[in-house]
Amino acid sequence: MINSLEISHIAELGASVARLIKSELATDGTVHAAANQIIVSISRFEVEHRLGNLLQQIYRSVDQHFPVRKGDLSLIVRALDGSYENSFKIWKSVS
Repeated sequence: MINSLEISHIAELGASVARLIKSELATDGTVHAAANQIIVSISRFEVEHRLGNLLQQIYRSVDQHFPVRKGDLSLIVRALDGSYENSFKIWKSVS
């Protein structure tokens, strides 16, 4: 069972990870955080041609800047035109 302190930590982590992704995102996309969800909206071109590289960059940055994570985060990647949406997990670190 998750207590309010853990929920607060996960929400804070989500906001921090969203800021990190936005600062390192080499595109004109948008990034929003809500609790344990991070929503990244990018162009359809970016989805079709850079999604794999973008995901690797996100996971690598999160592992580097936040090596200890107490909760899972949900990463949702969307195309700005609504043609694509998929969710990925950023798993909590192993204790």
